[in-house]
Amino acid sequence: MKNLESIEADLKKQLADLANQIRATESALLLTKEGYLKVSGALEVIEILKQSEKEEAVLLDSVLEG
Repeated sequence: MKNLESIEADLKKQLADLANQIRATESALLLTKEGYLKVSGALEVIEILKQSEKEEAVLLDSVLEG
């Protein structure tokens, strides 16, 4: 019986450790996702700005030529 109690205690400790690792990993993943979304959003803004610059250049060219 002593061996079973010892094994049970070890398994409970291992279970608690694994639960803590899962929480820490999930937290790190959320931070990584947040960073990814911020960078992705910044790239979208840059694309919008580049498109806007192109449109302004075309408009300016047509005004100057017209």
